[in-house]
Amino acid sequence: MSDVFEEVEENLRSERWNELFRKWWPAAAAIAGAAILIVGGIWFVDARKGWTAAEASQAYQRGLDALEAQNEATAEAAFAEAEAAGSPPYQALALMQRAGLRVERGETAEAVALFDQAAEATDEPLISDIARLKAAWLLMGSGSIEDMTARLSPLTEEGRPFRFQAQEALALARLQHGQTDAARQQLQALTLELELPDSMRQRAQVALSLIDAGTASSLPGIVEAAGRAQAQAEAEAAAGPRPGAEAPGAEAAAAGAATEH
Repeated sequence: MSDVFEEVEENLRSERWNELFRKWWPAAAAIAGAAILIVGGIWFVDARKGWTAAEASQAYQRGLDALEAQNEATAEAAFAEAEAAGSPPYQALALMQRAGLRVERGETAEAVALFDQAAEATDEPLISDIARLKAAWLLMGSGSIEDMTARLSPLTEEGRPFRFQAQEALALARLQHGQTDAARQQLQALTLELELPDSMRQRAQVALSLIDAGTASSLPGIVEAAGRAQAQAEAEAAAGPRPGAEAPGAEAAAAGAATEH
């Protein structure tokens, strides 16, 4: 008799599992399919990043070669191609190169707009901050103090790669707009920075001496001398190699940002 009960119980368990399987297997299959899609999607995104970086790198290099050959039309087209490839670092670098071409043509407003776009295109501070600094220097003497402060103040924060250059630029912008005390305080604070390059410290000290002497006529000379801080910062940042096939890291990005344009 017990064998009969065991057989009946086994049949009930079998029917119960079959019923559960029929009820839940579509959901289980959907979950498994979703997992496969997610894993495949992650792989595709990673692979796509590599493809776009390689495409952007090649186009960007063609642009640099065209610049060396003084073929601006070809360079502009190559940089536009690099920009459209979808790699944020190369997009920013290409925009900066295009902005440099506008600067040479005297198209300041267009250049500033392109530098602003470059700054927004990537979250790599070594690229975005130099783009913002370039835009600010182009506006030096013409932009409002509110605009200059909004552009430069974030770049002066601790840990930003060009904070000293931004502090110097902001001090000069304040000086140009008659905020002499604020400019003096900022330049004095700059001279106390332990990591400040000697050349920049000397410029700040000269500017302070001219301010204290009341030689306002020397302001254009101060601005001109300090304006070279941008080029110096870029030259110092250019220690890395030109961008390769992979997305540029800090050194490669700085090298691209610090090219002639």
